[in-house]
Amino acid sequence: MRITLLMVAGFLVIAGAGFYILMRTISEDIGRQYSQASEEPLVDFAHLFASLLERDVRDGKIDIARFRESFDAAYRREFLARIYQLEKSKIHTQVYIADENGTVIFDSDGGRREGQDYSRYNDVFLARKGEYGVRASREDPDDSRSTVFYIAAPVMHEGKMIGTLTVSRPEKAMAPFAEESKELVIRSSIRTGVLVFLFAALWAYLVLHPIRSLTRHALAIAGGRQTTVPETGIAELRALSRALEKMRAELEGRHYVENYVRALTHELKSPLAAIRGAAELIDEHMPEEKRRRFLDLILAETTRSEDTVRRLVQLAAIESLTGLSARETFDLARLVEEETAALSPAAETKGVKVVVSGGAEPLNLTGDPLMTRIAVRNVLNNAIDFSPADGRVEVELASPAPGVAELSVLDEGPGLPDYAKDRVFDRFYSLKNEVTGRKGSGLGLSFVKATMDLHGGSATLENREGGGAAARLRFG
Repeated sequence: MRITLLMVAGFLVIAGAGFYILMRTISEDIGRQYSQASEEPLVDFAHLFASLLERDVRDGKIDIARFRESFDAAYRREFLARIYQLEKSKIHTQVYIADENGTVIFDSDGGRREGQDYSRYNDVFLARKGEYGVRASREDPDDSRSTVFYIAAPVMHEGKMIGTLTVSRPEKAMAPFAEESKELVIRSSIRTGVLVFLFAALWAYLVLHPIRSLTRHALAIAGGRQTTVPETGIAELRALSRALEKMRAELEGRHYVENYVRALTHELKSPLAAIRGAAELIDEHMPEEKRRRFLDLILAETTRSEDTVRRLVQLAAIESLTGLSARETFDLARLVEEETAALSPAAETKGVKVVVSGGAEPLNLTGDPLMTRIAVRNVLNNAIDFSPADGRVEVELASPAPGVAELSVLDEGPGLPDYAKDRVFDRFYSLKNEVTGRKGSGLGLSFVKATMDLHGGSATLENREGGGAAARLRFG
């Protein structure tokens, strides 16, 4: 399972469980809070009505005549009260009165309780004892929402309790408010849950994106590919990034040294063997012409070894760079003109004609002019070396887009065999020159590729239609 999905799923499970418990607690508490809020005014009503009833006492007995008339008139009243979303058109509060024995003598609910003994019901029983008379009973035992709340207050006359008055209100009368509150809690919880999910996804992305970048960086290191160190604002990930970069540098350093030692050993093996063989064969009594031939061989192989080491040092110097340490503006057209002029004697000796086009206007670049000069020289040298006698090398300069410069060197040589097309820029890889019968150092084009990479450009070498090869250096 992906760590992103795992983190988001874990976060949502924990948050969802927390929200569920919170919602359930709040939903259950809403009903209780509404019951408590309704009970308090019922206490007020019970004592107010009991106080009013105490005015209608005749001969020590409760006279319910005026009370009955008042409640009958109240229940007949027509009204419409809009309480927020609720429309109220009837009175839900009921009142019943019991005498000193607990027998109901008045019931506002159509008189259905009148004549019944309520002395054992908690509201009447507790009120007659001088305690807080309260009870909650279900009208339908199977319906939790059929609960009715009852509050009783004593009716006093000359310091003696002569009865009780109970005010009742069904829970259904408060249900719309409670349900609305529950729905509000549910809607708010859903909106909050969506926001939490979005926040969790964003949080996971912000936290895990640097980790994914570091993972790609580590995989690139493992695959031997060039990669840049990802930036991150998290201290722990910065430390991990630095550790990976340090590991990459150490691994690349070891591989770099190992590859160079192996390649250098291979390249120097042939000239050293030739030098040793020639030195062993030289004898002071051999003919001068033969001795001179062996000495020339030793000198040529020594020069070849020195050239290999020199080029290798140059290549190692730029391959160790991660960027250009110093930049300056230079004219590529002028640089190409100077290098072409410097190589003209070698080209003329071989009978190769070098033609430059497109260099009339300056092509200003920002970079390292020395590296660029060596790269251009290597490309021109290659074209001249592989050109046949009386061949032609075309050097073209162009600016296909603002800030972009392109150098093309076209020759009439044998071109590239298919097996070499993907390896021409590899270090120490070279093709046999059909004209001279010898191979080069295999370092020139590697230097060109490394130089162009440092300048943010590209280097390509491909066959031309009709024969020959085309080398292109693109800057910018």
